[in-house]
This record gives sequence, C-alpha cells and structure tokens, in this order.
Amino acid sequence: MSGRFFGRGGSPPAEPPVADAPPPEAAPPPAAVGPVPPPRTYSPQRERRSLAQLREVEMRDIGGLAVEMARRDDWRYPLLHSRCAEVLGIEERIHELDALIAAGDMAQRGVPVVECRCGAPIMRGQHFCAHCGRPAPETSPVVTCSHCGQPLPADVNFCSFCGNAVAGEEFADQPPPPPPIDETLVPPPSQEP
Repeated sequence: MSGRFFGRGGSPPAEPPVADAPPPEAAPPPAAVGPVPPPRTYSPQRERRSLAQLREVEMRDIGGLAVEMARRDDWRYPLLHSRCAEVLGIEERIHELDALIAAGDMAQRGVPVVECRCGAPIMRGQHFCAHCGRPAPETSPVVTCSHCGQPLPADVNFCSFCGNAVAGEEFADQPPPPPPIDETLVPPPSQEP
C-alpha cells in the first residue's frame, strides 16, 4: 500500500470543492413502527416493587459477604456496616412509599387526608411529615410539660402555660455535677504540740 492512508504523514488528502453543488439533503425521519406508548406516569406501587426486589438482592449479597468474611476470618466491619446502611435506607424509603400508597387509597375512598405544607400526605396518627420532617398540623400533642402537666406541640422549646424550658426537662433527671476539686481534698492532719 502506498503511504496515502497508513504511511508517513497519515491523513487522507482533502477532496477539492465542487462548484455550484446543491447542499446535501437531510435524511427523512424514520417512520414510526406501530403506536407510540404514552409516557409512564409516576407510580409509588411500581417504585415500591422495584425497591423490594432491590432489598432482597442486597440482603442476599450482604449474607454472602458475611459468609465469605467468616470463611476467610477477615471481618471488614466498615464495609459490612456501609452495605447494611444502604439496605436500611431502602427500607426507610419503602415505609415512606407505604404511607403514600395508604394515603392515596384513603383519598380514593373519600376519607379526607391531611397534607403537609410540602404537599405530602400525612397519615392519621403521624406526628411528623415523612417527606420533610415538619410537625403534622392536625395531630394531638406528643409531649407534656413535666412542670405543669399541660400538653405541648412537638416543635416548641418552652411551655406556653408556665414558661418552663422543654429541653431542660431532659437534663433534670441527671445526677448533680461532682463537687469542685477543693472540696474533695483531705486536709492534712493538724500537728498539735
């Protein structure tokens, strides 16, 4: 072969321009074969099924990983912990989807569903939104003041009746701090003549 393509200098020569050549025509679009399916809409049931299948696969993988680690007597706890954390994240999302599916079923039956400010449905009895974590607007209080016994919403820091700090209640049951070091020293015996 000549050095035209593979030899030294390597690139093929440029073709000379053709005068008054018509522009190349664009290829026609391919003809559609059969009806085009409509785009899929979001379905929490479909996402839940796929997550449940993924969870089962991950559980089997983690089990196999643990068996292999035991066989080799080489436990890599950070790896095992991270894989388990992934499964727990999948399970948390499955629980959120269960709540969304149940709320959708309730709405279809005509049962009124409370919605959070973010738009996610809140199931009856939940104290917080599963989507954004805000306190539910129409739930009963979940805390009572230990000082006066009045019910308190979940997101307050102080009791609106007596003014007691809610966060201070957690520290009220702790033992008192140790005495200063000066009080723990034993004085030397006095020398009497």
